[in-house]
Amino acid sequence: MVEKEAPSLPQLYYRGRENLKIMGVKRWFPPDSIYEASALVNREYTDSLFFITKFLDPVEVDTSFSIFGRDLKAPIFCSPISKVEYMSGEELTEITRGVGNAGALMMLGIGGSEQLQSAIDTGTPVVKIVKPYQKTELIYEKVLDAESRGCVAVGIDIDHFYGALRGDRVKMTDLFGPQKTKELKQIITQTRLPFVIKGVLSIDDADKAVKLGASAIIVSNHGRGSIDFGLPSMIALPDIVEKVGQKLTVLIDTCFMTGNDVLKALALGAKAVGFASSVLIAHAADGAAGVELQINSIRAELHRTMAATGCSNLTTINNSIIRHIPWMM
Repeated sequence: MVEKEAPSLPQLYYRGRENLKIMGVKRWFPPDSIYEASALVNREYTDSLFFITKFLDPVEVDTSFSIFGRDLKAPIFCSPISKVEYMSGEELTEITRGVGNAGALMMLGIGGSEQLQSAIDTGTPVVKIVKPYQKTELIYEKVLDAESRGCVAVGIDIDHFYGALRGDRVKMTDLFGPQKTKELKQIITQTRLPFVIKGVLSIDDADKAVKLGASAIIVSNHGRGSIDFGLPSMIALPDIVEKVGQKLTVLIDTCFMTGNDVLKALALGAKAVGFASSVLIAHAADGAAGVELQINSIRAELHRTMAATGCSNLTTINNSIIRHIPWMM
C-alpha cells in the first residue's frame, strides 16, 4: 500500500482557510487594519529579497537554535496566540502540543492560569506575553503566575498601549493603557525570568528596552493590529539589529509564511522568526498534526535554502546571501 503523501505547505494553508470558511469563521488573518499598509509592504519587501546561491563546495547544515535556556530544532517560534472566538481552550493546548512536537517555542497571549498550565504541561517551552493592562497589579499578577507555573520567559505587548486595531475600530482602550518606564522597569526586575518586549519598531524603543533590562525584543506590527502605517517589521529590523543586536536577542514576526521567509529575516539580523496567523490556519487544517507539519515544512525549506546559500549554521547567515530586487508591480 502506497503511503499517502503529506500536503505541501501551500496545500496545508489552503485546506486550513477552506475549513475556516466551512466553520463560518469571518475573523481576519492576521488581525486587520483598514489600510493593511504595514503588512502588505512587509510582504512585498520580503518577496523582493532574492538569494545568492553557492552550490559548489556544499556544506552540512545545522538549523538548531537555543533561547531562554531551551534548545530548539530551528529559530522558529509561535508568536503570542490568544483564544479567538471560534476556539476552545483545548485547541490552544493542541496548538502548543503541535509546536512542541516540531521542536519550536510557544508564546501565549490573553488567557487564564488553567489555560497556561495546560499548555506548559505538554512539555513545550512556553513564553507568556502579558497585555499592558491599565490595572498594573494585573500585570504583576500574571507575570508572577507565569513564573510560578514554569514558563521559560515572560513579556509584554507595548504595541497595545493604545488599544488593538481591528479594521477601522480601535478596541480594548478601556482595558489596556501605556505603562510608564519606571513601572515597566519594576515589572522586569521583579521576575527571575528573561523578559521580552514585543512591538518594537524603532531604534529608540529598542535602546530603551536594553536600558529597562529586557532580554529580548520582538520587532512586530502585531499582524496588522498595531497602528496603520507603522514601519513594517522587516524594514525596521536592520537598524534595530545594528543598534542593539549585541545587547539583547532580536526576534521578529508579522506575515511570515515559509522557511525562505525565515532565512531572509535571519539574513537581516533577526535571531528567530515568529508565526501566529499561519499557525491558526495550519491548526484549522489538521489540528496539532497540522501545526507540527507546518513548522517541520518551514524548517525543511530553511535547511534546504541554507545549504543552497552556503550557510552551515545560523552564525554563518548574514546579508551577503540576499539581494534586494524591486520587481513586484
